[in-house]
Amino acid sequence: MLCAGCAAAAPQTESAARAVAPVAALDAGERAEVYLDVSSPPGGDGSRERPFRSFAEAPAHGRLHLASGVYPGGVALEDVEVIGGSAVVLAASPPAACVRARGPVRIEGVQIQGGAQGVVVENGRATLEGVRLSGQRGPAIEVTEGGALTLLRSALHASVSGFPGLRVQPGGRAELREVRFQGPFRRAIEATRPGTLGLARVDLEGAVTGLWLSGGSASVEGFEARGGRGPGLYVAGGALQLRDVRVRGHEYGLLTGEGARVDGKGLSSVGAELSGVALVGTKGVLEDVHVESPGRLAAVQLVSSEVRIRGLEVRGGLLGLLARSAQLTLEGGTIAAVRSEQSNEGDAIQIRGGRASLAGVRIQDCGGIGVLAAEAAEVTLSRSTIAGSGVAGLSAETLARLLATGVSIERTTGPAVLVIDRGTVQLRAVTARNNRDGVAWAECDQGGTVEVDGLTADMALPPTPCIRTLSPVTPRR
Repeated sequence: MLCAGCAAAAPQTESAARAVAPVAALDAGERAEVYLDVSSPPGGDGSRERPFRSFAEAPAHGRLHLASGVYPGGVALEDVEVIGGSAVVLAASPPAACVRARGPVRIEGVQIQGGAQGVVVENGRATLEGVRLSGQRGPAIEVTEGGALTLLRSALHASVSGFPGLRVQPGGRAELREVRFQGPFRRAIEATRPGTLGLARVDLEGAVTGLWLSGGSASVEGFEARGGRGPGLYVAGGALQLRDVRVRGHEYGLLTGEGARVDGKGLSSVGAELSGVALVGTKGVLEDVHVESPGRLAAVQLVSSEVRIRGLEVRGGLLGLLARSAQLTLEGGTIAAVRSEQSNEGDAIQIRGGRASLAGVRIQDCGGIGVLAAEAAEVTLSRSTIAGSGVAGLSAETLARLLATGVSIERTTGPAVLVIDRGTVQLRAVTARNNRDGVAWAECDQGGTVEVDGLTADMALPPTPCIRTLSPVTPRR
């Protein structure tokens, strides 16, 4: 049955408006122009004056023009074009798929309703343009190993939860442009070792997970997801190329698993329930990363990963960036207003184990420590500013080593530099001023050390044996 409002919402296409005009053939031969009208009397010959009533009457190949109406689905299409219009519906009931595409197939301007799947691309290339799918009791579209899908200017609607919108099986190929997913899909796009997967200007609303990629590779550009409970994007064991990706809400903006590779420019997460970006066992290069108001975890989390970030902006949340047993290079960034309800919590950057090179970083008004090195981490910080930290500007602990060069630290509630539990801090050309508890405090009896070579400060260093100066301190009011 044609659902209320479906006809009004069906996508319009230029070729649907001029159904009898010649269109490009899928192969070198001329195609028969065949007409179908489900409301026509029996005995038609497929002409415009005497159309067939159903697909069963139509020839195996050709260009099929469908008049408005609801046509029985459960059809297999091969080497055929189907041209619909504003109120053309193909409908089927499970366990049948509404459409099975074999060989070159094109479907344009059609609503596909119901079925165990809406469209199954079994082999060859299927092109769907201006198509709307809804009411499936399985994937709206499924692409098998031998199939290739091009989906253009179309919409997929989830009527029930628990199923993917698009499923790409191992070896399958899919390209989506200007496609919208709406409703509680379990995974709007689910791909396992796809041959190729390309997404451009894809919009998702309400899917638990936006993109789920296991193995293979995918290119994503102009992607926006919102309103989900799982990750906006997830990849493990595969390669993901990103450009201009925006995730609002969701559990994570971007989450990766072991063996992932992620590269790209322009990644934004706003209001993630846990973390904006969480990379686990991953290699990659990201540029222009923006995380705003993340939830209970760090805005950016890196675990056992090797990552370079060029341009990071974090605003709000309980912890700015956490790297654990990772190799991190951060080139340029601002981390601001990171704090918790506890006044001494809310570190801007924590490096726990591994190595990190941080340059050109601005830290503003964090509740805890500006940069913390811990658990034998090796950290270098250069050409950076820390203004307004609740505990300290820099801190090293538990055998960590922190080298700061060309760094300005001001307006800390505690000391500019805090060293405990066998930590080591080296200061080179550092400026410290307006820090309530002075320049440095070190836990000498627990093996903490501070080495100073080039310091401009408004307070003298304390006369502590584990704070060593290699050059005179330049006073500054």
